[in-house]
Amino acid sequence: MTRILLATFWLLFFVVACSPRPIHFMREGPEASRPPKVAGGKIKPLWKFDTGKGYGSADALLWPVERDGHVYAAEPGGRVYALDIVTGRVVWETDLDLSLSSGLGLGKEWIVVASDEGELLSLNRQDGVQRWRVQIGAEILARPVVSSETILLRTGNGQVLGIDGQTGSVRWQVQHSVPSLSVHGLSAPLDMDNVAIVGFASGYLSGIDITTGRELWNTPIARSTGTNQIDRLIDIDADPFWVDGVLYVAAYQGGVTALSLESRKLIWRSNKSTLRNLVANQELLLVTVDDGSLSALDLETGEDLWGQSALVGRGVSNPVVVGSGVTGAVGDFEGYVYLVDLVSGKLVRRGRARGGAVIGLFGSDMSGVFYSLSENGVITAWKLPPAE
Repeated sequence: MTRILLATFWLLFFVVACSPRPIHFMREGPEASRPPKVAGGKIKPLWKFDTGKGYGSADALLWPVERDGHVYAAEPGGRVYALDIVTGRVVWETDLDLSLSSGLGLGKEWIVVASDEGELLSLNRQDGVQRWRVQIGAEILARPVVSSETILLRTGNGQVLGIDGQTGSVRWQVQHSVPSLSVHGLSAPLDMDNVAIVGFASGYLSGIDITTGRELWNTPIARSTGTNQIDRLIDIDADPFWVDGVLYVAAYQGGVTALSLESRKLIWRSNKSTLRNLVANQELLLVTVDDGSLSALDLETGEDLWGQSALVGRGVSNPVVVGSGVTGAVGDFEGYVYLVDLVSGKLVRRGRARGGAVIGLFGSDMSGVFYSLSENGVITAWKLPPAE
């Protein structure tokens, strides 16, 4: 088995290294552990909705969004849905009759999705009716982000585009070089006070004026140090985010970095490698490390507060913080969803979603409701149980 896996790995390496196409990493490995036991019992879903389509390689690029009483979701076959967050009932459904590659971007009155043929489409949030459809001319490999009337796009050929939200026309574009080998997918831009903060496969982070497209700054977050192309991957695939004037950025094999938003000077750096989005409460940063372990880092110093290794090898999803901020949640490749005590790192409850591997968690508010997305297209709503 080991020889087969190694042969497959190196075949993938040689095929992909000859082109700028991104590579995919397995969600679980041959050493995947059994699902760990938890002390606090089960969590039960509030509702489930099956989109009817598998997400496959599009998994992390088609993120549902929860906003204003609805969950908006799209599946690779071209259907877009608005669901009621209380019941999971379909409010509206639109069939675009094309293959979708990334989404959803959410504006005040409209949403945007992208096709695998490089098209960008805008729909009304109220009823799903198409507003416009334009050809971008490049593969869109990140979730579109809407900043007021501008749509921020990342493309596979290294472009960052500012798109007019009313017409779909290109307002500006910024070009960066693309490494010959990169990890599948791109981080979504962060909209911060009219500046788009964008992480690149080169390990650089840039700030771009959203109105003009002028690049304001460009700073290295990680540097390649390996002896081969795999070891030299330093993609910023996790979405940058900020807390109290500090910007947190994760690079594959490049660690987690905290920067001052004002000066962009380094505050701290941890060697935790991840491709998953980070999340924080008021005290700690929760990281899904590449091996599947969880790590809590002090927000101010980056010091390790605790580690949880029970999920190593289980293809663990991005984490979310649930409810008042003392509980986290993650999913795994067998469809299990775990609640994590953020003070101790212990796994306190477990439930199981339909639809295979949990490829992402999203949404979370003070009510304790959050959602999982499975690789076969099932969206499940969960609620943090009351304290015992």
